[in-house]
Amino acid sequence: MNIKVEKEEGKTIVFLSGTIDIPSAENLKKSLHEFLEDEMEELVIDFGEVESIGSSGIGALLLTHKEFIARGIKFKIENVNKEIRALFKIIKLDKLFNL
Repeated sequence: MNIKVEKEEGKTIVFLSGTIDIPSAENLKKSLHEFLEDEMEELVIDFGEVESIGSSGIGALLLTHKEFIARGIKFKIENVNKEIRALFKIIKLDKLFNL
């Protein structure tokens, strides 16, 4: 998994690519956690180039979502492919992640 970040006024966009598996989920969690120190109103995670996500990746997103929402920061996931979107729908995360 690769991570690229763009910052706009009040908004941080994180572009992910590749597969989010056990090792990369931990890296993702650490990377996103660093943004908690930034002054922002919204975090957007772009899944445009994410091929697949495992349970550890979903767990990292859930934990991160909880931390950002608790601080009043909007958390959104965009550009999710149809396979991952279907997975999120089955486990009822499509509404939580504001897809």
